[in-house]
Amino acid sequence: MPMNLVSQDATLINRMAQMRKELHQVPEYSHKEEKTAGIVTDYLKNTNPDELYSGLGGHGVLAAYKGNLPGASKMFRCELDAISTSEGIRHWCGHDGHMTILLGLANVVSADRDFEGTVWLLFQPAEEVGEGAALMAKDLEAKKIFFDYAFALHNKPGIPLNHVVLHEGVYAAGSVGMELFFKGSPSHASRPEQAVSPYKAIFETAEFMHGLNSRRELFEGFTLGTVVNISMGEVNYGVTPGEGYLRMTLRSFKDSDLDKLCKLMEDFAKEVGQRYSLEVSVAFFDRFPATVNDRLANEIVEGALKANGVDYSYASEPERGSDDFAFFAFNANSSYFDIGNGINGADLHQKGYRFSDEIMEPSLRIFRSVVYGK
Repeated sequence: MPMNLVSQDATLINRMAQMRKELHQVPEYSHKEEKTAGIVTDYLKNTNPDELYSGLGGHGVLAAYKGNLPGASKMFRCELDAISTSEGIRHWCGHDGHMTILLGLANVVSADRDFEGTVWLLFQPAEEVGEGAALMAKDLEAKKIFFDYAFALHNKPGIPLNHVVLHEGVYAAGSVGMELFFKGSPSHASRPEQAVSPYKAIFETAEFMHGLNSRRELFEGFTLGTVVNISMGEVNYGVTPGEGYLRMTLRSFKDSDLDKLCKLMEDFAKEVGQRYSLEVSVAFFDRFPATVNDRLANEIVEGALKANGVDYSYASEPERGSDDFAFFAFNANSSYFDIGNGINGADLHQKGYRFSDEIMEPSLRIFRSVVYGK
């Protein structure tokens, strides 16, 4: 296979544009990606993979292509799901484009097996709700499928088209949703002094969390707490509420800091609850470990960028958002990077967002070089 086949093969690039159009027209929410997985599986079957799995972690799909030469296994991950918007379920994150890039790579590696090791193409469900990777990783472990390297990319609005941003070390913050339930007792609204109200405890706890955002001496690196919901009682003008919730998202660039932040919040909530004669219970949701890149994997990507003349830079700090790619990166040398979707246009998840098809060809060339080492 000539080195410049990908850039010259207009037929493949045109087919990829049609693939994305097809995927774009059937957006499905997290855990409901049945049609999407079916389309992906049909395309993969046409490339004659050595192994093909479906139904992993829900609707996850995995295909393997064995090279002619011995070597390390390399996994490439994309996402199956779309998001819920005011206009219905929409691909306002570009996952249809990410899937198409891997389907293009399937065509490349199936046509030329002159590479080392095994290439695994992984189509993950339920990325948007942060649940699919952990479920899929569990199923992969049960099948004794492991990867030496794991790679992924994400389109990023606000960056010049096709400019790649690498991250040294942490790519994305770890985060967790924390729910604090304060239970006292209600009273008639005319007798608020008879109630055991959660009001003061909730707001003192929220203020304590806000204060921790500036207590940098307590942590090794970046931490951030954000109040996402406060609720008390019901809408009833005759009742002083006796219970309420404080819900927060806590995040950090180091998992140890996130654990410490959770402990500080839990201890304070229980102390303030005791002070106001309230029962306090704690629940956690959507835990994302920090996504950490490895030097060896980054070097492979950097070599692929140089080989293809792709402009790139290193980020000055990690992404504050979280990504469940971390569940695939635990036991593999990993590199997760961003590729520019253009400086104009709407951001991810926003009305008016548009995935730039111009991303697909350079992304395919980058991944091809990662596979073939040239």
